[in-house]
Amino acid sequence: MTSTQETMDKKEAPTSKKPKKRVSLEAAFKDLSMTLLWVLFAACLLSATYGYNIWLIYSPSVLIKDFYNVTTFPPKMNPNIKLFLMSSSIALYPLGGTFGALLIGVLEDRCGRKGTLIITNVLSILSAVLMGCTHEVTTYEFKMVARLVTGICSGIIYSAVPIYIGEISPVELRGCITMMANFFFSIGVLLAQTLALREVLGNERGWPILMCFAGVMPVCQVFLLPFIPESPRYLYIQKKDEDGAREALQMLRGREDVEDEMDELREEFFAAKAEKPLNTPKLLWKRSLRWQVITVITLMASQHLTGVIAAYYYSERTYTYTHMGKDNVRFMSIATTVSFCLANIFSMFLVESVGRKILLLSGFGICGILCVLLAITVELQDTIREMAYFSTVFILLFLLAQCIGPNSTPCLIVLELFLQTSRASGFVIAGFVHWFMNFVSGVLFYHTEKSIGSYCFLLYFPICLATFLFILKFLPETKKRTFVDIKRIMLLRSVKKVSATVVD
Repeated sequence: MTSTQETMDKKEAPTSKKPKKRVSLEAAFKDLSMTLLWVLFAACLLSATYGYNIWLIYSPSVLIKDFYNVTTFPPKMNPNIKLFLMSSSIALYPLGGTFGALLIGVLEDRCGRKGTLIITNVLSILSAVLMGCTHEVTTYEFKMVARLVTGICSGIIYSAVPIYIGEISPVELRGCITMMANFFFSIGVLLAQTLALREVLGNERGWPILMCFAGVMPVCQVFLLPFIPESPRYLYIQKKDEDGAREALQMLRGREDVEDEMDELREEFFAAKAEKPLNTPKLLWKRSLRWQVITVITLMASQHLTGVIAAYYYSERTYTYTHMGKDNVRFMSIATTVSFCLANIFSMFLVESVGRKILLLSGFGICGILCVLLAITVELQDTIREMAYFSTVFILLFLLAQCIGPNSTPCLIVLELFLQTSRASGFVIAGFVHWFMNFVSGVLFYHTEKSIGSYCFLLYFPICLATFLFILKFLPETKKRTFVDIKRIMLLRSVKKVSATVVD
């Protein structure tokens, strides 16, 4: 290992770039090996667990209220105290997510990409056991701990899966493969919704089984994750293990000749060597990466400020106005999630054909326009019942636009904006903003909605517009570009901004 490191350090940076072979999208899909597909499946099962857990934590509020009624509290306990305990336990989930996001940098750089997935898998099994035992251990403290641990797992999964699958993917399919994490997340949500039907497990007797079921996927991964390869980029650039990186690439690609990708790793190795490893505080103050950090914060904050929480809040009420019936609303929710899964598949192909920037611009643009339309139709549906049908269509379109752009693309952008030595720290910032805004946007919405009702949709329009303009002006298209190429483009833009400031 030491001799390999010395050899790599003595090598000179490549002075001239060889023209990189670029293949068509169809050829890239045909070139996918079965090994890569099962590795992606093994890693993305964690995202399905994340989707399953987040639906259980946020959606079944009635079941949670019933759950607290069977605890050790006196039957006539003050309802306000019960409400406080319930909201506190739910709030502990994003708090745990924030803590998990802060851990990702240390875990990814010290334990490796594969090691982080294995550690998270063990924590996921622990969290499923804790959540399943909440029915037997009738103390609110235990329930809070269970939700906190589940939040920590989700916070790590949110970043760990995109980092791993993004780093092992070929450059032509990096966007499509990275967005698989979002697709499996939707599958997890769909599974939870289906099992939570009262005819299945959505009753007091089936509740513990429903909670424990979150551990089924992590248990399956116990037999899969130990056999997946470490990220070749992590091995080559951070561990300086050239032979190990080549072997991992050969396994993932299903062929012996991987020299084109080894040349790309070599190029990034010297670029990252010049940058040096950056922890999160150093990254925040690194002048050459300032626009990357600003872009990440903007995208992660804006994905929660498009009005999506308002759309979810008003969806059930709108469905009931359409004479659908309360029993059928739950099936409508499942149908909506199925459409999300299909939209995710659609966006996985679009991201490699039209690019990342178009998806983001379309998503934020459509969400902004629909915020104005929803403010009108939701307000009028109390007096004009037919408006509920327009509201239903607008809400579905809004959620699909959110799914295609603001939800699925930001993690891919974070992955592509940073080199290997600063990528984990970039995801620390992204994850922290994501989970913090997850909590803050919910608190702000419920207070705002009480004050101005459905007109709260109008508050999200300027945010969507501002984000749209920011993406249009500052975010470059990263489709089919190497990480080093993207770094050069961002550096060039930073130099132009500084030069313009000096001239002014």
